[in-house]
Amino acid sequence: MLIEVKPVIAKPFTGSVLVIDRYISFYGEVDVENSVYKPLNIHIANKVLVFKGSRGSTVGSYVIYGLSKRGGAPIAMIVKNLDPVLVSGCVLTDIPLLVAQNYDDLIKNLSQSSTSGLKATYRGGSYVEIEEQ
Repeated sequence: MLIEVKPVIAKPFTGSVLVIDRYISFYGEVDVENSVYKPLNIHIANKVLVFKGSRGSTVGSYVIYGLSKRGGAPIAMIVKNLDPVLVSGCVLTDIPLLVAQNYDDLIKNLSQSSTSGLKATYRGGSYVEIEEQ
């Protein structure tokens, strides 16, 4: 499946997809030491994180930075909505950041398949390819 994206920080990547269809507060909801999204007890390290966007404190940028310095950051982030905290965190860490043009359709399509076996590949441009691993 190809999804249309608007690149904010465009850098090629390939990785396993992790969908958290929520807004994430990096400060408070993410354990920097263990790279865990605490509300769901899910590891986010080395994943292509698909989520609605970030919320909460401006400290979130530094949480993303801390994840990166410890080797526990996501490979890339694909979101529905941008905000300054998310953009600055990804700029600081050089994490690819893409906005899904049809996020709701993407989530609907992904919910009809097992996301645990999916990988996302971005080679540049306006599309991300999502396929089974």
